[in-house]
Amino acid sequence: MAGPAEQVTDILSFGPFRLVASERFLTKDGVPVELGARTLDLLIALASSPNEIVSKKDLLARTWPDVTVEEGSLRFHIAALRKALADGQGGARYIATAAGRGYCFVATVSRSSDQENLRAADVASFPQANLPARLVRMVGRADDVLRVSAELTAARFVTLVGVGGVGKTTVAVAVGHHLVAAFSGAALFVDLGMLSDPNLVATTVASMLGLSVQSDDATPSLIAYLRDRRFLLIIDNCEHLIDAAAALAEGIFTAAAQVHILATSREALRVEGERVHRLAPLAVPPEPTRLTMLLLAVADHSIS
Repeated sequence: MAGPAEQVTDILSFGPFRLVASERFLTKDGVPVELGARTLDLLIALASSPNEIVSKKDLLARTWPDVTVEEGSLRFHIAALRKALADGQGGARYIATAAGRGYCFVATVSRSSDQENLRAADVASFPQANLPARLVRMVGRADDVLRVSAELTAARFVTLVGVGGVGKTTVAVAVGHHLVAAFSGAALFVDLGMLSDPNLVATTVASMLGLSVQSDDATPSLIAYLRDRRFLLIIDNCEHLIDAAAALAEGIFTAAAQVHILATSREALRVEGERVHRLAPLAVPPEPTRLTMLLLAVADHSIS
């Protein structure tokens, strides 16, 4: 049986929550909400059929398609889901129990018929939006994307730090796609990798925004443009221009209170307001020991 995430591709909005089922991503007022995989499966199953009773049997089959579990597991995850949604607090109601039958999602749900159309509308409102396409499958970084999204939403300035090739850009792009709707499409991705002159860092960002700069220092014009805007700025590959990137990020962060900055670098920018998220290398299988290699060689020789 196909999982809920494969059956539902719409964006479901209810109360302060927004659920992108195809990406298995839930936000509350733009802030990512972390849910366990089973709990999220239950939410997708229930929210995709609002005001309909979904039987316990159906929920068990959709959430645990390959194993047999007791109803106690279902009740446990329903309780966890209610807690995450603050169900029953402040008059908010999301999940009702149909005694002996199943559960019903009772909140009003609005459905966006096409996620890409929503993003296209966001981009139309900000023509400079240029987020690179995200990877269809990203191995081992889903938790990092959620954590960085939450940190960036709360702290406004996060630097992804890690060795070369660890996946900093991949995570930064994924975070951008997760949060772009919260910024109404106002997101700019700036890759400093091909830039060698530190004096051109601010000018490059300004030119990508279509600003006309009349002086050698583009920072004042850039800050004036961003000062009253809610904006997501992603600055990639800062390490070789770290001083210039740090000065620009600090200036924008201090002067433009609605701008959120995500930087990637092999080292922290070390400026006020920065929160560092270190990206560790993914775990890899251990290298074979000399004994293992010897046994493999003997086996290969005996076969041949």
